[in-house]
Amino acid sequence: MKNHIKKIIPILFIIPILLNGCGYSKSNEKEIIGTASAPREVFIFAGKVQVDNCVNLASKISPSKATKVNVQVGSKVNAGDPIVYLDITDLKNQQNQAEAKVNTAKAALDKVQSKARPEDISIAEAAVDNDNKIYENAFNNYNRIKKLYDTGNETKQNLEQMEATLNTAKNKLASDKSTLDKLNNGAAKEDIASSEALVNEAQASVNSAVSQINNGIITSPISGTVSECNIHVGEIAETGVTLVKIVGNNQLYIDGYAPENVFEKIKVGKQVVIKSDDMPDKRFKGEISIINPILSSSGKNLVRVTLKEGNDILKPGMITEIGFKE
Repeated sequence: MKNHIKKIIPILFIIPILLNGCGYSKSNEKEIIGTASAPREVFIFAGKVQVDNCVNLASKISPSKATKVNVQVGSKVNAGDPIVYLDITDLKNQQNQAEAKVNTAKAALDKVQSKARPEDISIAEAAVDNDNKIYENAFNNYNRIKKLYDTGNETKQNLEQMEATLNTAKNKLASDKSTLDKLNNGAAKEDIASSEALVNEAQASVNSAVSQINNGIITSPISGTVSECNIHVGEIAETGVTLVKIVGNNQLYIDGYAPENVFEKIKVGKQVVIKSDDMPDKRFKGEISIINPILSSSGKNLVRVTLKEGNDILKPGMITEIGFKE
């Protein structure tokens, strides 16, 4: 009996060990199967995040001080929103001066186009009559002194003085006759055209000043987000220098060059995984939207990936990697 018990005890110890061993093997088998079936990420090319709609706002007027700046980096704006206000004091003064010239030119045009008053014609006729008398007197005196000079009884200096007096009288008579003719016949077409040209020129100066004043308020042409703000109140805004950069709310995309050995894996509509160098632990979904059929000089295809998520997180200019799950 004792010998029988001694044979049973070792068996009782062995059974649990065998059972544990079997359980361990099954667990390991499940773990291996699970690991083998889990998809892995394979990143095959890189690209930069871009956006179709992006604008740089700059001043179009002469360098002037910023009096108000409504945004900062990260601000959301709508198309038409005022972004920067510039000092337009000098431009206002230019507008006032230009408007004064318009008024003067219009008054001159009105005078040219208006009909002469009877009293103005009478005054002009009297002036011409008086000019005729002065001219006839100067003409007679000149002829008298010329005869004396020819006989040696008058000096050349007196003759020249009388000749100058005659020419002055002649020019005065011609000028007053022209004035009288204009009063009687109305202004010549060329005079009216000349006056109208002066009005138009003055008005163009006003329009230019108004346009410049309007440019003193810089507005956003698109809706989007401010990515750069290089101007602050009190600073001088130089002409043509980017003051504010706005990135539109359009769909973001990534352009990259895929190597030849992955051509067979890519096609339009294929879903991809996107990883940004700035956020290596995050993943975003994308879709191949364009594959350029023409190879680059390095034998690669330009591939465009449209973001399906992350438009509010990823920013233009970020470097990303594009891959698949296998």
